[in-house]
Amino acid sequence: MSGGSVYDYLHKQRGVFKLPTLLKVAIDVSKGMNYLHQNNIIHRDLKAANLLMDENEVVKVADFGVARVKSQSGVMTAETGTYRWMAPEIIEHKPYDHKADVFSFGIMLWELLTGKLPYEYLTPLQAAVGVVQKGLRPTIPKHSNPKLSQLLERCWQQDPTLRPDFSEIIEILQKIAKEVGSDEGKSSGGFLSALRRSTK
Repeated sequence: MSGGSVYDYLHKQRGVFKLPTLLKVAIDVSKGMNYLHQNNIIHRDLKAANLLMDENEVVKVADFGVARVKSQSGVMTAETGTYRWMAPEIIEHKPYDHKADVFSFGIMLWELLTGKLPYEYLTPLQAAVGVVQKGLRPTIPKHSNPKLSQLLERCWQQDPTLRPDFSEIIEILQKIAKEVGSDEGKSSGGFLSALRRSTK
């Protein structure tokens, strides 16, 4: 994928997403995840490093190394994925379903918003313990779009049944994108053009 990974853009090139671009990326990811879930596939390792950009600035969900078809029995491997993005029910070896991906999506959305690594001041194991035992979540920046902040908080609810499905997430993001589009006059400048500028 010619655009490389979203992780590299955020963390290696110190790129920052303007809100309209961030929403476009989030919508692309949500559509990909919605498709997986409709086909009964749980990704289990959703994070910026597994999002790739094509030449048309479309983001694709990648790396299905730990993805699997949802088990009918409900018995699935615990601790699959990456601790900083992992849903509490997976860390705790509890039964889980597609809503575990929604939790990871919430963390990934925060990553896009801030350009930071989740819980960067903790080891992955400390982060996992904090998420499970203390309800630890990343701090949402104060200036964030209120509807986006609300979506983040819904995605990373401790109780998986309180998290939205990706079909609803797409609708919410598209509504925010419409509002933001009219406010900001579409001044996003494009992800790849920003990428090209930062690599020159």
